[in-house]
Amino acid sequence: MKKIFLLLVTALFLLSLYGCNTSSSSNNPTEQTTVTNTDDLSLDSDIETTELNHDFEIYNNGKKVDTLNLYGLFKQIDNGFIYSKINKDSPNEMEYYRYYLDKKNSVKLGSIKNWSMQIHDKAYVNNHLCFTASTGDITDEKNRTLEFIDIDLNKNKMTTVFSDKGGFPYDTVTGADNLVIITKVLDNGTSLELYDTETQKFKQLKYLEFDDKNSIGETIRKVSIDKSTKTISLLVLDCISQNEASLKIETYDYDMNFQKSYDISNISDDSNELIQGVQVFDFKNNYLFYQNFSITRCIGYIDSDKLKKSDISEDVDDTFSIVSASEDDSDTNLLYKRAESSSEDNYIYLFDTTNKTMKETKFNIEEKGYTIGSISRIGKDNLMIMMFPDNADKKSDLNSRIYFTKLSDLKFQ
Repeated sequence: MKKIFLLLVTALFLLSLYGCNTSSSSNNPTEQTTVTNTDDLSLDSDIETTELNHDFEIYNNGKKVDTLNLYGLFKQIDNGFIYSKINKDSPNEMEYYRYYLDKKNSVKLGSIKNWSMQIHDKAYVNNHLCFTASTGDITDEKNRTLEFIDIDLNKNKMTTVFSDKGGFPYDTVTGADNLVIITKVLDNGTSLELYDTETQKFKQLKYLEFDDKNSIGETIRKVSIDKSTKTISLLVLDCISQNEASLKIETYDYDMNFQKSYDISNISDDSNELIQGVQVFDFKNNYLFYQNFSITRCIGYIDSDKLKKSDISEDVDDTFSIVSASEDDSDTNLLYKRAESSSEDNYIYLFDTTNKTMKETKFNIEEKGYTIGSISRIGKDNLMIMMFPDNADKKSDLNSRIYFTKLSDLKFQ
């Protein structure tokens, strides 16, 4: 059976995203970075690819309701989720399904042939789910293709909107408040574009130039959309020279009229941390939640046009994970800390931006040996929590679990 050979080392290079490096600067993914989270990567393996499909047990309000065989949990949506699964008869083809929690059944949405990888970024807007996926050999620009996918959940129809030969695998997608925004990394620049789910057309909002040869210029790391203030915020890495870089937030209204710029280079004392790939960037009502693929986590706010770290931020180290709230308009943000062993507890934290306080609760299940793998949130109260068995000895026969619960049912203190 044909295997998908997926190169972890090269993918780790790609995770650095585009941008300058204190030792080697580029707008293209050629420099190395430190990576602690490889959830988005396709892994090189000697096992048959169908073995990468696994059983996941589904729990709703604490009760087991179903078991699904799947490759990856893709996205929480209203009343269920989207998941992916490797085709058992064509193992280089990734299939996508919609699971209805109330009906306990799945509907196939479509598939991508010659699938290689996809990143975590997705936009869930207007009952459309938009994301990018790469096909072909991701290590070879001439033999890879970046596809932009739009799943219309009103019709359960999956459409490839464009296929970009040689496209950068880590173009980012952000969505909120009827907006879907994609950043496209191009030769010597980055294009910020708005996607219309009704017309399936793109409109360029902004273009930043970057000198690939000399590794100087600006590039967009991430985008955050604030519904309450109707603003779009860009996380911009400015490569002043090959050995000097700064990080800033630029805010615009929905018509892309410039509002303000904030230098947040004090997010880390280590200049190398500024150029790392960014996993979470939420900037709403002047409050910042930031997590890169290395060790930097930050909870802070803008005061007198400067970034000030919350007192709690000092306690949030690289053992914490920040839950992205890109599609939410709540005044609270979630973090979690996974148990390092079966004798330790899993913790979920609730940070309130209105009073700058953080509460915590333990999240453990009856069966020992499970740790939090990820958390997502729809609206203000609906959580989906992934729990993985601690399989350090590689002898565990426990299945991963998906828990649906209400935030209001968790006892935060």
